[in-house]
Amino acid sequence: MWIVFGVIAAFNGLTIAFLLIIGAYPVPFFVGLDLVGLGVAFAVIEHRRKTHYEQLRVSSDAVEVLRRQGGVARSVWSTAPVFTRVLLDTSDEDAPRLSLASSGRELRIGTDLGPDRRLRLASDLQAAIRQARNERYFGEA
Repeated sequence: MWIVFGVIAAFNGLTIAFLLIIGAYPVPFFVGLDLVGLGVAFAVIEHRRKTHYEQLRVSSDAVEVLRRQGGVARSVWSTAPVFTRVLLDTSDEDAPRLSLASSGRELRIGTDLGPDRRLRLASDLQAAIRQARNERYFGEA
């Protein structure tokens, strides 16, 4: 994000220098406004990235999904690993859908991830749930 901002700022700096050389004095002010707008947009994106997240916890007792929006983290899903299924719908290769399912309930997860990371999350989550089931019923670590 900062690299893109730096490239655009450098390009705007060169454009402003050229406009000042040719005597177009009021124009550089407006050229700089797009940089201010881009900075505000990046700040909003960064704030959202830091204050909105999804956390998955898998233990031998529960599979839990916590979502934080703003300053509050709350549990939106909690089930026993033995009853939890990981559903991956790959009918759309560009946007596979990842969900947790249990007892007729379903919760979409990983919606902010790209397709590759969502597929990797699905396989990692299935492995973690399988291991949690083994820990609970067979005492294996």
